[in-house]
Amino acid sequence: MSPIWRKKRYESKAILRKKRNIKPGVETRTLILEQIRQNAKTVSEIAKGLNMSYTRVLIHLRNMNKEGIVDKTEEKPHQWSITGLGQQILL
Repeated sequence: MSPIWRKKRYESKAILRKKRNIKPGVETRTLILEQIRQNAKTVSEIAKGLNMSYTRVLIHLRNMNKEGIVDKTEEKPHQWSITGLGQQILL
């Protein structure tokens, strides 16, 4: 018999220290980090891949950037990538 609930995996990087961590925000940030794990992407590419609004993705990226989780390139169009801070995955 399978359990009624299942544990979801969240990246520790998706948890912010300076913002309130509510479940939808953590889940969204985790999805964004999964998109840019292998290679850097623009906000438009991330938004299209996740079927989310450009603004929603950009707000989360800026919040993660303030905490040093992600970084963007200087040349335009900006490409976002993971900095390597907090590589563990939480269950």
